Amino acid sequence: MVAETSIIEKNHQISNLVRQKVAQLLTEKVSLTDIARRLRVSTSTVYRKLNQFTFKEHYDKLPAVMSWDEFEFKKGELAFVAQNYETNKLITILDNLRQTTIRNHFLKYPLKVRQKVQFITMDMSGAYIPLARRLFPNAEIIIDRFHIIQHLGRAFLKTRIAIMNQFDKKSLPYQALKNHWRLFQKDSRKLSCKSFHSKTFAQTLSPHEVVRKTLDF
Repeated sequence: MVAETSIIEKNHQISNLVRQKVAQLLTEKVSLTDIARRLRVSTSTVYRKLNQFTFKEHYDKLPAVMSWDEFEFKKGELAFVAQNYETNKLITILDNLRQTTIRNHFLKYPLKVRQKVQFITMDMSGAYIPLARRLFPNAEIIIDRFHIIQHLGRAFLKTRIAIMNQFDKKSLPYQALKNHWRLFQKDSRKLSCKSFHSKTFAQTLSPHEVVRKTLDF
């Protein structure tokens, strides 16, 4: 038996209130990723809600600054999204990442419209760069700061694990790098000075002291 209330519809796990909030935010200057993060739902949920809206695309205008990104809208399938970088207003969502699909969509815009695009932000993969330059000859390609930070975070995580695995699993250096990994992913300027009891070191330390003692091994 499936419970059904005015808050949660039958066969839906996400409350109507959350769905209504998604719909509201879609009309505001908020990106799909930010909506998902704010409401603690998947980006695909936001995308499905977006699909319930119908909007007419116009091919006589593009923003001076665009952002290109991708997200998972079905399990194992990625979608392409283009937005106005300055307002987060949606330009288009395409159901796949094929360059022919992206090219054919933007070729609907006259060249004189595409020539007015000044900047396009995108991730670090570089897959879209040649296509973007052909479609928008006057635009400069900028790597999105979010993707740079994400890439550096992943690289630092891999480095920490590689160093950690050089020690015996029962050793203090291994346990410190494993148990306090979040501290090493933080900006050192944002580490709290408030002390706490570290079970790993069996003493009261501040996050700064934990990092310093670990790096001294």
